Amino acid sequence: MNLLNSVTTKLWTVLSVSSAAFCICNTQLFASPPWGSGVPGSPEMLELEAKWRPMAESTGKQRGHKRFNDQKYGMFIHWGLYATLGGVYEGMKMEDPGIGPKVAEWIMRRREIPRAEYAKLANRFNPTKFDADEWVAVAKAAGMKYMVITSKHHDGFALFESKVSDFNSVDATPFGRDIIRELEQACEREGISFGVYYSHALDWRDGGDSGIKEYGPEKPLKKVFANYFDPAPVKFDDYIENKSLPQVRELVNNYELTEIWLDTPIYIPARHSFAFYETIFNANPEILVNQRIGNHFGDFGIPGDNVIPDAINKNAWECVATTNNSWGYKSYDDDWKPPVEILYWLIANVSKGGNLLLNVGPDGTGTIPEQAVVNLKTAGEWLKINGAAIYGSRPWRIDNEGPTNLHMGGTEHRKKAKLSFDFKSDDFWFTQKENKVYVMALARPENNTILVKSLKGEAIKAIQVLGQSDLVNWEQTDAGLQITLPRLKNDGIGYALEVQL
Repeated sequence: MNLLNSVTTKLWTVLSVSSAAFCICNTQLFASPPWGSGVPGSPEMLELEAKWRPMAESTGKQRGHKRFNDQKYGMFIHWGLYATLGGVYEGMKMEDPGIGPKVAEWIMRRREIPRAEYAKLANRFNPTKFDADEWVAVAKAAGMKYMVITSKHHDGFALFESKVSDFNSVDATPFGRDIIRELEQACEREGISFGVYYSHALDWRDGGDSGIKEYGPEKPLKKVFANYFDPAPVKFDDYIENKSLPQVRELVNNYELTEIWLDTPIYIPARHSFAFYETIFNANPEILVNQRIGNHFGDFGIPGDNVIPDAINKNAWECVATTNNSWGYKSYDDDWKPPVEILYWLIANVSKGGNLLLNVGPDGTGTIPEQAVVNLKTAGEWLKINGAAIYGSRPWRIDNEGPTNLHMGGTEHRKKAKLSFDFKSDDFWFTQKENKVYVMALARPENNTILVKSLKGEAIKAIQVLGQSDLVNWEQTDAGLQITLPRLKNDGIGYALEVQL
């Protein structure tokens, strides 16, 4: 029996490796168990783990981890042929009856578009408004330190020049440009780290079915992921060996990457997961790989799509979230996260020890939706003043205090729950660096006095409002640390304090 098939718990399993810690959570599968068909403790897994461990412990990986843990905030970009449809095919929206998730990049599967018909979208893909420098400028203005873009999603279409498959933006479209190369170079010019997403196990065009048909049980979980409506006559192993692994090799050998984000392993055999890890490591040991490589062979964990974990986890992990309710461009989804919510997602994750990779879905012309840009830049203004509390920080002994208790349980949850982000003046989040604790607030007090209960009894040397040098007074009370703030000079959202211990 495949032991991973029985995993249903939401608890995280972690493994500390050398001086760095890596989240390898198969139990993190909030929505999509399992994460590979390898059997824990089997001779095969033990042999592969023995080969994997020295790579995961290497000094190169630890350099990659330090960079990752210091940067904290990145831009995710979902973009491909699906952007030309905007979530609508032959008059039917993603919410109309269909099979699969309702996010726009899943339109081929949900609407069951035949492979040859879907390929015709390449003839329409001519995003003349695409400007790599403009996208990077948005990320930089938002305060983001790295970027990750879908080099190939589940539809099999690549945004880079590939000798492995001509179904790519250079060879198959009138656009004729290597989008990954242009973004790589634009990021380098601006000092932004660059990485790619690559759907290594799932490919509705060329036979990638995440091993569901050949390696899954008789009644597999997540059967909906595979192409049953117009399947390619290609076995899963052949897809891995002839397209997926060779294209990943092209990416890591031809582009300067700091992160590669693999996806939907489901029943991928352990030998394939290991082959991807080894290939990436051999090209550059500093490139970090997410846990969705499968079979525990990742460098950092993922709590789930649009999920904020409930507790601090000091191992390496990254929350991925959307700016509205879809990853790919959905023309009718205007439910944008306002700046205060964007900041909440960032602060809540960082205070728990993780990174935030926040997604935008450009449209078919190559334009990032205007409201998303406005909201990101407004949040970026907060970071210009208060970034010291975020970048390079680590979790403190608690992550937050206050009356507001929000739960982020996945992509559909936010839309259905209709959550309020009306934070109170006694809601605080905490991070630390060396002998400093940072206290972040997303609301301002009615008067100039606040009470921080979690700092009760701490021996404090100085307190400063980030972004201004005015005197801050404080005293310890039975209830906690009472702080008298100066007049807050900035008109933005909330504020942050630097508390020196």
